[in-house]
Amino acid sequence: MHELILHTIENPLNGILPDFSFGGAEFTALWQKLIAALWAIGILVAIGYLIFGIVAMSGASGETNPNPQAHSQGRRKAVWAGIALAALAGLAIIVGAVLTFAAPAAPPAAAALTHATATI
Repeated sequence: MHELILHTIENPLNGILPDFSFGGAEFTALWQKLIAALWAIGILVAIGYLIFGIVAMSGASGETNPNPQAHSQGRRKAVWAGIALAALAGLAIIVGAVLTFAAPAAPPAAAALTHATATI
């Protein structure tokens, strides 16, 4: 009979959490402003594409010269721009949800200890 021996490898990142304050308060304020500016630019670009898609749809649906192919292309642009705009608008919630679900679960003893100290 053959025996199966399983070896487990310890997680080298267990207990290590990211710390974004490595450059000091000025650097933290700078990269947060930079991320906020890039986020705002992304939202403005998505709004621009949404407007262009809606204009292309309305121009292709005219009474004098209807163009179904151009309408379809404009609709596709508007739909993707709307999806991008929704994702950018909810970016903080999306990132927070991913980090919440990706966080390692607390061991039962730690959870019981937290509950015990909260009831005291």
